[in-house]
Parts: sequence; structure tokens; C-alpha cells
Amino acid sequence: MLAKSLLLCMASAFVAASEVAVYWGQNSAGGQERLSTYCDSTSVDIVLVSFINGFPNLEVNFSNQCGATFPSGLLHCPQIGEDIKYCQSKGKKVMISMGGASGSYGFSSEAEGSEFATTLWNKFGGGSDAERPFDDAVVDGFDFDIEHGAETGYVALAEGLKSYFATASKKYYLGAAPQCPYPDATLNQLLTSVALDYSFIQFYNNYCNLGPNFNWASWAEYAATVSPNKDIQLFLGLPGSEVSASGYTPSATVNKYLSDIQCGPNFGGFAIWDASSAWSNVDSNGDNYAVQLKNLLNEADPCTTSASSSSSATSTKLSTTTAATTSDVLSSSAFYGNVSSSAVPSASE
Repeated sequence: MLAKSLLLCMASAFVAASEVAVYWGQNSAGGQERLSTYCDSTSVDIVLVSFINGFPNLEVNFSNQCGATFPSGLLHCPQIGEDIKYCQSKGKKVMISMGGASGSYGFSSEAEGSEFATTLWNKFGGGSDAERPFDDAVVDGFDFDIEHGAETGYVALAEGLKSYFATASKKYYLGAAPQCPYPDATLNQLLTSVALDYSFIQFYNNYCNLGPNFNWASWAEYAATVSPNKDIQLFLGLPGSEVSASGYTPSATVNKYLSDIQCGPNFGGFAIWDASSAWSNVDSNGDNYAVQLKNLLNEADPCTTSASSSSSATSTKLSTTTAATTSDVLSSSAFYGNVSSSAVPSASE
């Protein structure tokens, strides 16, 4: 009985610890507010600032939230920097995301990827540079949202970042945002070669979203048997509303799937594309979509069996699905902002 009670407590605590991650920066629904606005919400645990949309020649874009530039043309965003520090003071993790559906990015060699790790560290991490987009604000990690091009250089980039993390004075995180077809067409080498902390899986804009072809089982088996980090946290990525991506699912329907996956040992929570759409999607109780999803996690029934047997996802043999081509679907975590490195005017102007 004691062992059973301990197991119930551990499983319940695990569900309670599940998080909500929100992408911010691309203003998919319009009316995007400054970053600090979203960090005032207790429903947000991780913010993914998006995007670094050009590399190895560095470009960033945050839609209506930044327009000033350094002499080189790189965006200079002191307000975002202040908001990053504010978010961190509220206990949020703030990561910066690389890639997106649009933008000019990719590496011609492993060496080029490795060299870019130094650029990222000096521009956004614990290093130093004369032109830091967020001034002295230091992000908590980096997210790979790579949606086109070859896989060349990304493993080297991640390993280069990890070498900086190893001697840093604080903890840093690495994440990836694959589309739901398994294996992912552009991130498979990274996912199978590097011990990532998070996988923000995009269950939208594809056939494998919440529905008859929902393939969480494949990703749970990946985490258990393939990932170099057996403790990787898998996030169920969802659109914040119907305007941000196809495959939007109301929270009441999401809840029907949650009971089947929440007790898996690698379930991390929900990831939302994006903040502007989630905040514009308000239910009859006045709760936006991020609050709705956080409530599902907080109100979920405690797990009553061991994590390894409570979810069919981890007992299903790994299956390989065919990724949809670019012409078949929209981008999953699409880059909705201005395609140049300078941002459009803010919504308040």
C-alpha cells in the first residue's frame, strides 16, 4: 500500500508540473502585445521568442515589436530585452527560436554550424558582443524550429552550444519543434543525436493532428527508445486559434486526448502557436486559450498506474510516417512576420 501511495503521489505531482509553452514574436492574429504582457499570466511557463529567421548571416524578426537597428542592420530591441528579464523574474524560461517557415537559413557544412554556435552565444547567451539584439538580457536556451533545407550543421550547432552551457553559471536548455509526421524531415538527425530537453511537436497543419491519425504514440516511443535524453519532455503543440494554423482544436476536445497521454513519463505539457492568437481566443468564462489549456493540466485526474503502463503511447511500437511536403500543408510554426530583418510598425502606432 505504501508503494502504491508513493506511486500515486509521484504521478500526480508529475501531471501538476506539466507546463504551457507559448511562441511569441510573429503576431499571427494581429494585436500582439509586448512580451511582458504575456509573462504576467500564471498560465505561461516557457516563452519561445521567434524568430532568428536568417543564418549564418544573422537576421531576426519580431513583427510589430521591434524596428530599431544597429549600424549593421541587425535589429536592436531593448524593450524585448527588458521584458525577457521581467519574464525571468516571474519564473518563466525564455528561449529564442531559430528558423520558421520562411527566412533564409541553413548551413553548407558542419563547421559552419559549429561556428554559428559562437555567434548565438555571444549575441543571445552568456557571451559578449557589441551588437546584442536584447542588450544584456540572456536567454535561457535555444529552440530549433527548422522547417526547410538540409539537416547539415544543426547537430554541430547544438553540440557547440552545449559546450558553452557546460561552463556557464546558469542552466540552459535546448529544444526542437518538429512537425508531427515521424521522423521529421529536417530535424531527425538533431533529434536522434543530441540530448535535447524539450520537443515542441507541431500537431497541426498536418494529417497527424488531433484526430484519427494522431500519432503521439510514435513520439512517445521515440522518447523512450531513440532520444539520447530519456527524460526529454514532449509538448503537444497546438494552434492558439483558427487564424494561426489549420487543425485548431477546442480545449474541451483536447481534454479528451489528454487523459491518454498525460501519464506518460515524457509528457511535458502544451505548446501554443502563438501568443497573439491564444489571447484573442476567449471562451464564455473569459479565459484565453493558454488559460484553458493550463486549467486542463491543473484539473487533470491523478495518474493511477505507473507511467510506463498508463499510456498506450509508450507501449506502441515505433511507426514511421511520411512527412507532408511543403505543397501539401502550410508551415506548422509559420514565420508570419515581415520577411525583412526590420519589423513592421507596432500595433499601437
